[in-house]
Amino acid sequence: MKPFFKEILLTFADILASFRFSLKNNVNAVYKPILAGMFSFSIVFSGIYITASRNLAIKQIKANISQTISYLNEFGLDVAYDNIEFNSMMFYPLVKIENLKFYSVTSLNDWAIKFKTVKAYPNLIGTQRIRFTPTDGGTFTFNEFSSDMTSEETFLDIITKKSKFDELIFHTENINIKDFAKIEKAVFLIKSENTPEVASFTTPSYTSMFEVNNVKINGLVDYPLSSNLKLIYAKANIMGKIIPDELAKVSLENWILHGGLIDVPNIILQWEPLTLVGRGDISFSENFSPRIYFNTSSKGLLTLLNDLQKREVLDSSNVFIANIMLKNKAYKINDDDEELTISTPIGYADKILTIENLPLKDFTK
Repeated sequence: MKPFFKEILLTFADILASFRFSLKNNVNAVYKPILAGMFSFSIVFSGIYITASRNLAIKQIKANISQTISYLNEFGLDVAYDNIEFNSMMFYPLVKIENLKFYSVTSLNDWAIKFKTVKAYPNLIGTQRIRFTPTDGGTFTFNEFSSDMTSEETFLDIITKKSKFDELIFHTENINIKDFAKIEKAVFLIKSENTPEVASFTTPSYTSMFEVNNVKINGLVDYPLSSNLKLIYAKANIMGKIIPDELAKVSLENWILHGGLIDVPNIILQWEPLTLVGRGDISFSENFSPRIYFNTSSKGLLTLLNDLQKREVLDSSNVFIANIMLKNKAYKINDDDEELTISTPIGYADKILTIENLPLKDFTK
């Protein structure tokens, strides 16, 4: 009986295997054309979608170029370029700009930053983020000084939501301005916050962060501070709602009129011989002149003031008085500290720098 049942089971297994093979072949025969059609449709639809998205992004960029240049012109800045190309084809740069130049037109010191080539790419799917990347280096100019400039990992991301500005990120590393300075890293971020239509000065409409690490200034450059800037870090909140207008100054005037200001909850500066931390705020007069007030705690402030006095950067008589006032409140946190710790307010208004409300530098003279 066992060989008989074994034979039956083997026969049944052969029939089942044959049926499965036949079924598989039939399914493949039926669905292969359908799957191929669906795949082809997906490829074609994706290509059309991406091309349409890139065309939309190009349209937005073209519409914003003139407005952006107009805003810059209001504050004494301008933009120039030799050639600009747009391309809606996938895998090509969305925008390619030759010899893009940012420069001042009204400031006391002439300066310019020029990039040989700038390319922009959107997200592969969607256009919420556009990344601008310079290639081939550039040139930095300050008055009569001009120098070649190179960098790594440099990009500017502009992110939108529902066709409105949402976030801007600038990042660069290993900047080398020949015969002037080397910068290890610089980052700037500004992000829009969800605010009501009518926002008070207690409500941030934007948050931002700025950081610069390890700046080595050429020792031959005549500069009032040391040639080694280790860190600048600041976190800031733009309080009050900024409503866009055709004129940037009108928008800022309305913002200032409704109590707008910049809250700085944290600032750190490490620039030999000074180490400083603080917090404060920045407000503006009706002619956009900044009014800065910070409560600070620092080491090396007395050394810095004396260095600047020797270089005739600061008023010598007021530095003498400031030394007396600051020494009375200076202390050592640790017994082995070489520099005294000082907590003091530092301000700037009407182009005058003050410490303990004592004028140290009038920038109008």
